[in-house]
Formats: sequence, structure tokens, C-alpha cells
Amino acid sequence: MSVGYYPARGSQPLAEFGGAKKLPLLPDEQQLQTVAENIAALCNAVSTNEHFSKKDGDFRMNTTGSYRIARVYLGKQYLSFTYEEVRNLAYIMYMIQNQMTFYTAAMSDVIAYIGTAHDCHFCGASVHRKQIYQLLSTV
Repeated sequence: MSVGYYPARGSQPLAEFGGAKKLPLLPDEQQLQTVAENIAALCNAVSTNEHFSKKDGDFRMNTTGSYRIARVYLGKQYLSFTYEEVRNLAYIMYMIQNQMTFYTAAMSDVIAYIGTAHDCHFCGASVHRKQIYQLLSTV
């Protein structure tokens, strides 16, 4: 789980649920809030093998009904999580939310920097990650 800027999506900050064999899910800030508000209930449902379902537009979280597995969907794409993985996500959710808050606050500066980098005839179309990191660390 991480937060990052995605230039192909208007440089907006998105959370990333990653998987080793699947493409990551990229929930936006509202969908991440849905996860934060419901992660404890999902964790409890997975641990007791009970039904749980929460939907927010094309984003949803639910238990599978067997094998104590949770699934998180974004559109038709989904990732499966074991109880331990859901519990670990619950433990770090406040850090992910804080990271999203800082990324959102710095978004206008990042977009301004990207615009400057694209206008610079010496820079070409490249954006320097070290400069973005320095910009973000001052927020």
C-alpha cells in the first residue's frame, strides 16, 4: 500500500493497493476514506468468517464467504486479502491517510513544477524526481 502521483491521471495523488501478479488498484481519496472508515469492520468480519459488504461507486469491499478472504474491487478488477493482510492494512491505515493528506496539499506545487519542467527547453519532457522529492519534503 502506498500513495503516489500518477501523471497519466492528471498527476492526482492516488493510493495503490499492489499485487505481485495483478495490476494495482488505484483508489482515489474518497475511496481511501471508505477503506479507512470500514477496515475495522472488514477485519472483524474476516476473522469471524461473517458476511461484510461496502460499496462506494465502482469501489467495493466484501468478504468472500469462505476461507476467510476479503476482496477489494475497483471496477471489475480486484485483489484478495487474507485476515493477516487486512489486519496489517488496518494498522497502517492512519499513515496512508496522512500521506494522502500531504500529497493532496502539495498537488498544486507538483503540477506547477511539472508545467515548468515541460516549458523548459533544456529539460525536455523529463521531470526530475529528486526535485519533486525536495519540493514535497518542504511541505
